[in-house]
Amino acid sequence: MYKLQNYVQRYAWGSPTALTERFGFANPDRLPMAEVWMGAHPSASSKVVIRGNWQSLAAEIAAHPLSMLGQTTYQTFQQLPFLVKLLAADRPLSIQVHPTRYAAQQGFRRENEAQIPPDAPTRNYRDANHNPEVIYALTPFKALKGFKPFDEIARAFQRLNWDHRAVEVFIDNPTSDSLQQLFTTCLRLAEDDKQRVLTHLLHSVAQQEQPIGQTVRMMAEVWPTDLGLLMPLFLNIIDLQPGEALYLAAGTPHTYLQGVGMEVMANSDNVLRAGLTTKHIDIEELVANVQFQEDKAEQRLLAPTISVNQYHYQVPETDFSLSIITITSPCSILTQGLPQLILCLEGVLNLSSAQQALTLSLGESLFIPADQEAYTIKGEGQIALTTVGSCQAPITITPIDGSC
Repeated sequence: MYKLQNYVQRYAWGSPTALTERFGFANPDRLPMAEVWMGAHPSASSKVVIRGNWQSLAAEIAAHPLSMLGQTTYQTFQQLPFLVKLLAADRPLSIQVHPTRYAAQQGFRRENEAQIPPDAPTRNYRDANHNPEVIYALTPFKALKGFKPFDEIARAFQRLNWDHRAVEVFIDNPTSDSLQQLFTTCLRLAEDDKQRVLTHLLHSVAQQEQPIGQTVRMMAEVWPTDLGLLMPLFLNIIDLQPGEALYLAAGTPHTYLQGVGMEVMANSDNVLRAGLTTKHIDIEELVANVQFQEDKAEQRLLAPTISVNQYHYQVPETDFSLSIITITSPCSILTQGLPQLILCLEGVLNLSSAQQALTLSLGESLFIPADQEAYTIKGEGQIALTTVGSCQAPITITPIDGSC
């Protein structure tokens, strides 16, 4: 078992206080703390202690892939296939879409052949992997996710009363094709047209207490002249309560607006942006990766499988699964030959195996290699346990002298 030292991403949208208040993370300079990365992504790998020195987890996995990942995971992915993040949004993130695995492979190869540097600001594909993800709310959490039912989008644009051919076409015939045309038209507006429609939008929602009006005004406090302000007309507005989760498949337009949550995703940093950002926007590449389909109500939240003290979130992809486990008495957990990453969400817990024992406190995390067959947990608290998604069932937990 390896305790992790994790990389903090200080993006401008991050909160200077939320992770300190929730987890006690030190931030004496009160700089934005947007994300804490836990895993082995090559651009920001966690570190582990090896023979008394901090070393990259990615490097340790590369040096000992079978013991760290297990044969099944190594043969399937050749890397740790998931990345865990703590996310604290004080202001809206960019409107974004993640590519499929095939699109990422093609785009990554294409940009490599064009000799675009890996860290170039115009780069679309940082790696060759897809990036499905789950966001699990730790505080009340506001997000946009997926296209509304087409009739709702049509009504939103009717209320906007914007005289534009693409709007008329969509309202008269709301289909995936006409939605793509309207969405693309909005992103490509010339400066004069952009200012005109945004002025009209902000005026129309100035006193509106409906979710669209409230959300547009919230976004406009930070991005008053950005075309991303039109996205609440397109996308579902979702308010998560602590303990609720969203699944975001490739091609799903989304953004997080405010709150603290935990993200679990495929081990990728591929993001295609549509607005609310000063970073690179490639409209053609973005639109090519968007799935222009309705995100129906029953698809918006990710329902867990509940098993006594465990909420297990299984996603369609095999890269990862997530379990939220409440510990109240001693128990034993099996790795099932798969790597695991544990984040302590509440309390103080003592973990032990045949070889070692360690304490895990609030906000601390650790990596458990696949060759660690089982370990015990004692104490009272709650953990988020991420493992490879080929484990379809909830994590195997065995009580020790009672139920945990």
